[in-house]
Amino acid sequence: MNEHKKIDNVLTLIKTLDEESRQYLECYMANAPMWILNSFQILELEKETIFIREKSPVDIVYILVEGMVKAVDYCADGVNFEYMWFKPVKLFGTMEILLDIDTYKTTLETVTPCRMMTISKNIFERWIKNDVNALWIESKTMGTYLLKQARFAREFLFMNGRHRIMTFMIFVHLDLFEGSECPLNITRQQIADCSGLSVKTVNRVIQELSDENYICKRGNKLVITREQYEDMKKEITANWNGFTDWERLL
Repeated sequence: MNEHKKIDNVLTLIKTLDEESRQYLECYMANAPMWILNSFQILELEKETIFIREKSPVDIVYILVEGMVKAVDYCADGVNFEYMWFKPVKLFGTMEILLDIDTYKTTLETVTPCRMMTISKNIFERWIKNDVNALWIESKTMGTYLLKQARFAREFLFMNGRHRIMTFMIFVHLDLFEGSECPLNITRQQIADCSGLSVKTVNRVIQELSDENYICKRGNKLVITREQYEDMKKEITANWNGFTDWERLL
């Protein structure tokens, strides 16, 4: 692909994004030279694709522009803990570069089909260390994220089981509605792993939510309607002052 065609593809992709995402990338790349735009590749990933593995060498920076990604920690006892979910626009690999870390610090997997812009670590590093505007935006974004993540972890620790599970369902399925309903394509064990609760507690809470019409049962599957989703958000918001800030961050 020739130089101009690659640049046109990147600029066209940015223009097709929603206004908030487009404005963020346009500000981020306001001073980017043409050779940077020419260095980006557009990557399409299927659902449930691991594209970054913890402890593997940092070689690529990924910019999520469409879809959703989750961060997974693999514990020594075999438990997989999904501790964070991301929606656009989010850069992966930049924290390691700015902190001078050679390996990725977490495993990242797509939750939905995703589209990303990718660039090699060496090229990105050469650019951002010489672009004050991009460096300032990235530092501000990263610092805000880490600050609110620490706050979320503290507050999540003191939530009761009901609100842990409700919060998990809301964040994981924020953009996964299919028409008027959102299928809960997760097992009770996965919910337990991600909430730090036992499967017994998860089963009890899910039964409570079903009895109170916060979720629906379709045979062996669970779904949330948009109305139930909003009702769930209202209860969480009433019990957690930081919910709105965290929702905006994701």
